[in-house]
Amino acid sequence: MTRHGFGLLLAACVLLCAGCLMGPDYRRPRFDLPPGASDNDSAQYAPFTAADWWRLFDDPVLDRIEAEALASNRDLMIAAARVEEARALARVALADRLPAIGISAAGGRERTTLQAAPPAGSRTVDFFEAFGYASFELDFWGLYRRLDEAARAELLSSEAGRDAVRLSLTADVAALYFNLRTLEAQTRIAREQLATYDATCELYRKRYRFGYTQELDLRRIEADRLATEALVYRRENALSQAGTALAVLLGRSPRDIVQGFAQEGRPLEDLNAAPRIPDNIPSGLLERRPDIRREEGLLIAANARIGAARAALFPSIRLTAQSGFSSPELEDLFSKDAQAWNMAAGLVQPVFEGGRLLALEKAARARHEQMLARYEQTVQNAFRETRDALVAGTKTAQALEVSLQRAQAMRRALELSQKQHAGGYISIIDVLDIQRRSLLAELDLSVARQERLDALIALCRSMGGGWQESTDAARVY
Repeated sequence: MTRHGFGLLLAACVLLCAGCLMGPDYRRPRFDLPPGASDNDSAQYAPFTAADWWRLFDDPVLDRIEAEALASNRDLMIAAARVEEARALARVALADRLPAIGISAAGGRERTTLQAAPPAGSRTVDFFEAFGYASFELDFWGLYRRLDEAARAELLSSEAGRDAVRLSLTADVAALYFNLRTLEAQTRIAREQLATYDATCELYRKRYRFGYTQELDLRRIEADRLATEALVYRRENALSQAGTALAVLLGRSPRDIVQGFAQEGRPLEDLNAAPRIPDNIPSGLLERRPDIRREEGLLIAANARIGAARAALFPSIRLTAQSGFSSPELEDLFSKDAQAWNMAAGLVQPVFEGGRLLALEKAARARHEQMLARYEQTVQNAFRETRDALVAGTKTAQALEVSLQRAQAMRRALELSQKQHAGGYISIIDVLDIQRRSLLAELDLSVARQERLDALIALCRSMGGGWQESTDAARVY
């Protein structure tokens, strides 16, 4: 090899790399899946799988804070950095399959002492070298191909993990935002009730002073008023905590966190988005849910590492070549007479390592079994969550309608009781009882509205809202 040495080495690599591939090839586990709607009918799923699925609630404030969370949330930043790390490691695995080519140069002087033959003395020799070299380990058993396959699968898994964090983040932001609006509504309701009790208490204090009512009635009114005042304080406390929790989720600064969240959005009663709830689970749920894709990526990687562990039991063959110039005189270094080259092939076969390699293969198979169980469990949970979300989407809408009718009935009952009390037909105790029940009905209505919104969020989460095709693996090359 003088002029064509590197070409011959690369040709040998191409010919010999078409060896066997150890280990099992990946096949997706089969499941007994329920009959699902075809993904071709995409219209019914579009509101729940769009990248900006939260827009179905038509709240500009929610739209703004979702964008803020996606730009500033620390968990999402960590997940994105993990994707970059996995991409870099996949590139390293790819590099292990390619030849290593480089250049080296050296120059120096060495002195040798001569004692065996007279006359005794020493000799000083200068040397100068400049070489290009190449080395390549033949992947005859598929060791590096399996490691490359594992790294690419882990990249896909990390990307799906980032998507899972994104979906969880946007769902949590929406849920916290709706909880904030619910607490605002409940605080407003409690304050309105407290104002009513204040007026009633003031009236009955005057009546008691002039002897027109008993002390028992006054004390009952005061007790109900104090219970409502305590409710106001509890709701205000919960409202403050919800604001700071949302500020943290949005990635805001400590100063902004202390200030809480004070952006006004649409009232809770105006947020009753009512898209059509799908009848069936989409058939493409296995490809759509990021948590399923994440676990499948880890399963593919574990499967590939079985082959890598198996291949490590067989001989490894490394080819090396070096070509360049060597001369005792610097000015003659690149002359024709100074040319030098060498080629070598080395073979390493493990013979006895105390069972280490067999144990590593056994460990790889055990890890594959773990990943398989985790993947199957994730699929089971995904279909359970989707089924529950579909049912909740329908039932919470029905419960909201009933709660609304109940609240309207109690408003009318309170109005009538106040008129009857003014006419002397019923006692103040009857009015207080209806007023308490009306307060509970209004609070339950706000909870029903939040449950309806939470059910829609859960449906978007379960169907993989924000789902899109993965492209990161192709960017390794």
